Amino acid sequence: MVQVYKSGKVLVQGKEALEFSRNVIEPEILQQAAIGYEFLTHPEYFEAHVGIDECGKGDLFGPLVIAAVFVDPQSAKDFTEMGIKDSKRISSIRRLNQLASAIKKKTKYALLSLPPLRYNELYEKKFKNLNLLLAWAHAWVYKKLSLELNDAPRVLCDRFAQPWVLQQSFKRIGADQLLEQKTKAESDPAVAAASILARLTFVEELAKLSQVIGLPLPKGASSKAAQLAKDILLRCGKDTLRKVAKIHFKTIQQIFADCAL
Repeated sequence: MVQVYKSGKVLVQGKEALEFSRNVIEPEILQQAAIGYEFLTHPEYFEAHVGIDECGKGDLFGPLVIAAVFVDPQSAKDFTEMGIKDSKRISSIRRLNQLASAIKKKTKYALLSLPPLRYNELYEKKFKNLNLLLAWAHAWVYKKLSLELNDAPRVLCDRFAQPWVLQQSFKRIGADQLLEQKTKAESDPAVAAASILARLTFVEELAKLSQVIGLPLPKGASSKAAQLAKDILLRCGKDTLRKVAKIHFKTIQQIFADCAL
């Protein structure tokens, strides 16, 4: 099955999707070879480096999770052949688990999971800005991994703010000269692997919070999530809501205003 979107994106699915892409789409439409030729088209993917990605920053409930993954030429090749890709393109939790398990077996990684209570404390008392908090967390997880590697390799991060925001956090740990930022960095195998570890950890931690509070906490920041946050506030109080939700979200602040809290 082939689906073509107005954005120009083409989705190919089915048993022979790879062969169709290589034999039809690339030569006849794109007029260039890409799939299976990453070593030639993107040699930087196969250099030793660290990729960092996060999950949870746009979710009303649950933690903020940042993951860093190291790749060398062999693990980068393995991840590419395994189909390691941006976790947002993987809907199956079972598949996430399979890929995460393979990643952990093949290379070194580091994780930082900030549960809502700790996240809210850091935001309110130290950073008062999401991008500054994210930059600090990226630098923290990179430093943790580099200590395990006994080295400080090049690091690639997705560009989520003005370059100086992340640059200053890495400067504090003496790694600003090693930092590279770019949009859509998840095409890199190290960043894609980090994306998978971060998302799986987020899903697992969100499930644990759901068990603690006795309610299924949804992903995202939909109107359904906002209504649930309001229900938790009215039934259990502000302290309980702080344990499961990111309080600085405008949605939460509006709920506080509506409830005169």
